[in-house]
Amino acid sequence: MKALRLFVVAAGLVLGACSSVSVTNQWRDPSWPGPPATNVVVVGISRSDTMRRVFEDTFSQQLQAAGVQAAPSYTQIPAGTTGAIGLRDLVKSSGAQVVLVTRVERVQQKFSVTPSGPAYGGFYGWYGGAWASTPDVQQYDVVTLETSVWDPRSEKLIWTVTTQGIGRSDIPKATTELAQTLIPKLKTDGILR
Repeated sequence: MKALRLFVVAAGLVLGACSSVSVTNQWRDPSWPGPPATNVVVVGISRSDTMRRVFEDTFSQQLQAAGVQAAPSYTQIPAGTTGAIGLRDLVKSSGAQVVLVTRVERVQQKFSVTPSGPAYGGFYGWYGGAWASTPDVQQYDVVTLETSVWDPRSEKLIWTVTTQGIGRSDIPKATTELAQTLIPKLKTDGILR
């Protein structure tokens, strides 16, 4: 039960989405006996019910497209820390062998400054161009997500990864990119069949 509570402890965080996803850290429990799962419950930790539903539906669809049964958690459990019992019931009723949970670990605001240099052509050409040129400044968010896979029978963490990407507002597209990055890794690591 204690491990199941960990699924929803981070409910205070907002689920973000990223594009151009890159894996920054990855861990797999070498003692997990398997077998690779064919049925998954998907949990998205978010204060926004809309973001949670879109994330869970999209990730579940990507898993199904990869030949893995998947059920979004929102269909049976409310958001927040009170959902642990509902999560246990959902895992049992769906026959899920693993639970995949994604949450925002951090969002960092970054800036990119690209100077536009003055034109050449001698000092006077450079001098006039220096006054006319202005740098291109762009602000963006780098979103770090943590995706964990839990074995509900043992209530132990069996696989976890952190990913980074540029924040975006198109949650379905960003979730698809995340799923397309993670599902092959989950299969290679023997977590999913």
